[in-house]
Amino acid sequence: MNVDLDKIKSHLVWWASLTLIGGAAASITAWSLYVVAHDRYGVPKPLAIGTAAVFDGAAMACLYLAGQAVRERRSALGPHLATLGFAAISIYLNRLHADLINGGRGAFLLFAMPTVALLVLAGLSWSAHRARMRAQDGDVPATLPKLGFWGWLLATEEAWKRTKDEVEAHVTRTDTARTPAGQAPGKPRKASDALREHFAGMDPIEAIRVAHSAKPHIPPADLAAELGLYGLNVSAVQVALVLRGGTGHATTIHRADTTRDTPVAQHDAPQVGALPPVSKTKAILDAASRLGPDAKAVDIAHQAQLIARVPVDAPYVRTVLSRARKAEQRQARQLEITDVGEGFYP
Repeated sequence: MNVDLDKIKSHLVWWASLTLIGGAAASITAWSLYVVAHDRYGVPKPLAIGTAAVFDGAAMACLYLAGQAVRERRSALGPHLATLGFAAISIYLNRLHADLINGGRGAFLLFAMPTVALLVLAGLSWSAHRARMRAQDGDVPATLPKLGFWGWLLATEEAWKRTKDEVEAHVTRTDTARTPAGQAPGKPRKASDALREHFAGMDPIEAIRVAHSAKPHIPPADLAAELGLYGLNVSAVQVALVLRGGTGHATTIHRADTTRDTPVAQHDAPQVGALPPVSKTKAILDAASRLGPDAKAVDIAHQAQLIARVPVDAPYVRTVLSRARKAEQRQARQLEITDVGEGFYP
């Protein structure tokens, strides 16, 4: 909590300082350009007031566009050149103002430096974000080695030699301590992807035993469905054979991420195929009958997903159960009508 509060205070101080400096710099520059436009070139007052926005405002906008280009992984050379161009024109007009009042170099620096200071501060502020974005893409620039003041002073030749070696290694992409430029660093894998890869490298029989040790009370059909979520497609019969010790023959296992089959049994034992697919409706009804009338829709959806091996949500479970109840009620009414119609009449 204290860390967040310190960050908020730091940001507030920074933006307050930038607003104060920016307002003062814009006011001085706007007045200087107004004098040049109105007094020297005779531009009408309403138009002369907007002169500062044309040059300094355009320079700030181009500096912002440079940051946008970095965020979108584009070159920021064009916006930076445009910023320098507009700033140079503004500084030239400030010099004309200094010549107009015969103020010399002092007046020129007074009128021009606020614009330079504002652009430098804004550029340094946005450059930190650009550096972070480039670092995420692996674009890490070469830096001077941290040898300290005395290292550079007393071992200047060795320090420059080490700097040259590090820069050459960085340019030729042989620096193992850095990520190659233009190559995004690898993102951490998801847990499900890592487990899929782990199960793909395991022996299928061993994978079935591991899953059974984690959930020893569920039937083979549900265990087969659970293994299917990790890319190991086996049938309920195959799971039952493994759990009952039927491992004397090799079993054909079809994985979701490969088309290669494990070598088939060397003996003439019959091979077991996968169970036929189960519809969502039937899976929901079977799950509801297993869990009982008091089961929640969420639990039924989870059990049905294990049976049908397809996503099932709670609202769909309620819809299916409601339709099933209505169908039972209609069938019951038809039976009552049939019983009445077939009664004995004297």
